[in-house]
Amino acid sequence: MAKREPNGKLRTLLSHARWSGQDFARAVNGVAAEAGLTLRYDRTSISHWLAGTRPPAHVVALAAEALSRRTGRRVSPADTGLSRSGAARARDLPDDGSHDGSHDAAGLFGEVPVYSSAWRPPGEPDAAPGQGEPRSGERIGSRHVQAADALLPVLRGADMMFGSGQVRPALTAYLSTTVAPWLRAAAPPAVRHRLLGSASRLAYTAGFLYFDGNQHGVAQAYYRAALRLGREAGDPQCYAPVLRGMSVQAHQLGHHKQAWELAEAAAREVPRLPGIQAAFVTGQLAVAEAACGDRRAALAHLAGAQRLLERATGQRAPIGDYHRAALHHQQAEALAALGDIGGAISALAASLRHRPAEERRARAITAARLAELLLHQGHLERACAAWHEMLDMVSQLESARVDEALRRLRGRLRAVRGNRTAQALLVRVGALA
Repeated sequence: MAKREPNGKLRTLLSHARWSGQDFARAVNGVAAEAGLTLRYDRTSISHWLAGTRPPAHVVALAAEALSRRTGRRVSPADTGLSRSGAARARDLPDDGSHDGSHDAAGLFGEVPVYSSAWRPPGEPDAAPGQGEPRSGERIGSRHVQAADALLPVLRGADMMFGSGQVRPALTAYLSTTVAPWLRAAAPPAVRHRLLGSASRLAYTAGFLYFDGNQHGVAQAYYRAALRLGREAGDPQCYAPVLRGMSVQAHQLGHHKQAWELAEAAAREVPRLPGIQAAFVTGQLAVAEAACGDRRAALAHLAGAQRLLERATGQRAPIGDYHRAALHHQQAEALAALGDIGGAISALAASLRHRPAEERRARAITAARLAELLLHQGHLERACAAWHEMLDMVSQLESARVDEALRRLRGRLRAVRGNRTAQALLVRVGALA
């Protein structure tokens, strides 16, 4: 057996990062969680790595990402001294209980996805969705594309009303067993162009469904596939909303610089987008700028999104659709990031007033956010009223984001449970649980 060589590269990187072994282990586990993986490394694991042990390839990629974020520069897997030959692939995940097997769908897309500090919007994802093969001699025609296009609004409508948990299995199965083989089958050029756009929109929707399920690694994998398909189609109406969706996800995960980069990349396509989508991506750019502390740019782009929306009356889009409720929600997020909590509360209340009844999950999430900001301002009674509005919809939704809002509700109410209104709300939450 060859003698292991101590890993001087990794030791130097940890020294530059000012990290102990436990700090590094915690960071690797945290990056893995974004990819939907559960890792339990500790300082002993890092000691083994420093002594020359090499973890699986997908863990090396996660370790490199953790070090990139900490040091503020690109750290490749090779730089860590941990790499073996070959890329980090989701299919290499060990079946040893160190990851959550429910996320194996990421294997359809190649690399284990996380929000990488080294990734930039011009980059391409690694593979299109699916692994199936077309049936022998199958030739794709307009009817195939029409079928895929007809399915999209049905799935999106069901998601808005009932949450992603009801819809996600059907869409991902359709992508892998039906759409992916079509992408590899023969088709006339005009049909293939339309098919690429349709597949991109479906993959984007799958990414959002996993985002709603808080399965962020798999969500990013679908988003990257959608981005590649949309770019191959040469259609900014497909890939600009994908970049915007990735910006929203990065923002939620706390990667504000990347959220801005992604939103800015989407906004560069505004001249080539219909007004409704242009407003959609411009509003997210405002949110990302606010999170980075750029007040002037954020307020300017909020105003720009409003003007674009006003000029887009009557327009609809298969993805990247937008309306006043969505604009008010973006205004609230931007104002909250800029410290204007009162303005954010007003904007959320306006979003609820304008939110269509069929967008049940969005209403629940908006009501929960409104309640949290009201409580932050000391308005307990109004906060409880908003939480009651959220609870009116919870039993009809299967959404991890709504479940997370419900957990936050329980935690916040415990601190004020001496209040009678809060006690009544806790009783209702307990009955739901």
